[in-house]
Amino acid sequence: MGTSGRSNGPNSGTPLVPSWLADVPAELPPATSPVPPEGELLPNTQPPPPAATPLPAMPPPPPPDRFRVARSNFSRFASSGGSDGRALSRAVRDYVRSGTGGARNATHRMGASRLAARGVLGLIRDFQRNGVAATLKRLNLGDLVGRPLEEVFAGLTDVVCRDGGSIDEGIALDAWLETVADLEHSSVTDPDELTAEQMRDVFLTFVAHTIEGRLLQDIGANGLKVATDLVAIEAFEAQLRDYIRRSVRDSFASDISTPASLTDRQIQEIVDRTYQDAWELLVAWGDATR
Repeated sequence: MGTSGRSNGPNSGTPLVPSWLADVPAELPPATSPVPPEGELLPNTQPPPPAATPLPAMPPPPPPDRFRVARSNFSRFASSGGSDGRALSRAVRDYVRSGTGGARNATHRMGASRLAARGVLGLIRDFQRNGVAATLKRLNLGDLVGRPLEEVFAGLTDVVCRDGGSIDEGIALDAWLETVADLEHSSVTDPDELTAEQMRDVFLTFVAHTIEGRLLQDIGANGLKVATDLVAIEAFEAQLRDYIRRSVRDSFASDISTPASLTDRQIQEIVDRTYQDAWELLVAWGDATR
């Protein structure tokens, strides 16, 4: 996970779900002035001001030091070079339960990642429904038609990932680039030959990379500091990646065997369910740790 900048993670005062992730209400249409009959003047009156929209309730203050235990366990896992799996299980469980307030909130915190995951699944649907060439031409990427699989997916980066500089957007971009890099190990070179199962793997791989990136940003900074050397960092990151990938794959229960039939609403529901189910399984695994 190298393209998004490292940070010390959110502090204890950071809201459980940042306010900018809330749904934005639709704007009211502008008021129009009445038109008087021809030859008459409208009385010098102003229309009454619109009724004030009540402000949303302030969210409850987050628990103090809610990341402390998760960060402590993650540092223990990192300093072991990835061998202390129990510390990792507890770190992720405590991150979800205490750090974010549960799997639902952890899912909502993945704002840019969920949006990008919808884009990934939407591309998979369009490839199956309309064909790779037609989809690329519709996106003004016709020069990618006939190119190798990895080049096609790399060229879709700006389509999948929102252009921005926030950490959240950086996590999504980093995850997509990691997913594209994973395609080097694929035996398929022609995007037209991708099966539904392989496209499912692309989607789940991307989701797993975003969860991994979120954890490293929020609770992994100290772990990177206590790891003894580059070999230890690579070892514990490999263990973290494998752990998260297993949780995403083991918890995934949606049917995307026929992606061409998916609606936009179904894609949104699948993405949100995929994240929430993965977070919930990670909590269950942590609780099962002895």
